[in-house]
Amino acid sequence: MKAKFLLTILAIATMSGCSSDSSDDSIGNIETIISATPLQKAFYIAEDDNSQPAWLQEKIKNSPYLKVYHSEKDGGRYLLEYPNRLQTVSELYNTDGQLQAMPTQEAFDAALTASAPWTCTHVYTYPIEVGSDEWRGLSVQERQARLQLPDNLLVNMRTEDLILVCLDYPFAFELFAFDDFQRGFMLLHEEFNGLRELMSRNDLAEPFLSYLDVNWQKAGSMKSKESLAIGQYTLMTVVFKYMLAQDAAINQMNSSQLRSMLDLCMRNDQIEQSDPETWSGVNLEATWYIYAKVIHNKGGFPFKDDREKRMFDAYIEHPRFFVIEENGEIYQLFTDDFKERVITYIKNIA
Repeated sequence: MKAKFLLTILAIATMSGCSSDSSDDSIGNIETIISATPLQKAFYIAEDDNSQPAWLQEKIKNSPYLKVYHSEKDGGRYLLEYPNRLQTVSELYNTDGQLQAMPTQEAFDAALTASAPWTCTHVYTYPIEVGSDEWRGLSVQERQARLQLPDNLLVNMRTEDLILVCLDYPFAFELFAFDDFQRGFMLLHEEFNGLRELMSRNDLAEPFLSYLDVNWQKAGSMKSKESLAIGQYTLMTVVFKYMLAQDAAINQMNSSQLRSMLDLCMRNDQIEQSDPETWSGVNLEATWYIYAKVIHNKGGFPFKDDREKRMFDAYIEHPRFFVIEENGEIYQLFTDDFKERVITYIKNIA
């Protein structure tokens, strides 16, 4: 099972990534400007799409920061957005590449609602593609340097978009190279400026909650995907959970947001436990790490004794440390009694 899991990670890491030029000249050539729409929070579901028409692939290639929404209604339409944190520049295309007249804001919003669900197929194109000749010709350090986000995009990208860009980072699966995934996350944080920027934002709560909710809505549809796509989806979910478990995210949440986050986690925990064919043990472990970080940050948990508290503190620092040996005896943190107290505590947080 462990070997199969590692092979899945290796295969996904080999397949991930995309190529692009770094020019953003096209952003300044679009005159139709509208404000950000609810679509950006409600339907930013990243999907693999290998059937994009050639004209669209060319636009993606020539723009490093582009969101592409696709709807199959009325013969198919593509909504292209060149977004930043202040405004959204948009174009609406037929599948043949013909530009449609942009309707008024009210009609535009109504069209999006009537045509839901749109799926977001593209957000940002990294400048080198995993497995390409250019990729193979670079050292690891050179690859990491080329994958840093340009400064102008780094500061202007909306937080909800930056979440997706960080999850699409070609080295994101390095997290799984460590038994201690929190350590892996911190190394990713150290090496990638996109993740550092994301975790420094002061508006993490709502975008994180939106992604948490929408991402698991994909679970049912994923069953029809190929095993590689399912593996990528579930493993990226683990990476996201470790984003969510950081103090920078938890401490920004007010009581209502924290309650929503925990309710979503408990609901999704049940989904994962009921479908072991889709969800691996690392998904469950990541959810429990979120619970533990909330307990650690909120305080007041009814520890059984000092040993349990010491084990818990060690687990917070390094999630692999949940079993200790003292005086010839083996003690495990996650006993049935401990897990029952955790769930009771989580359910009662107001």
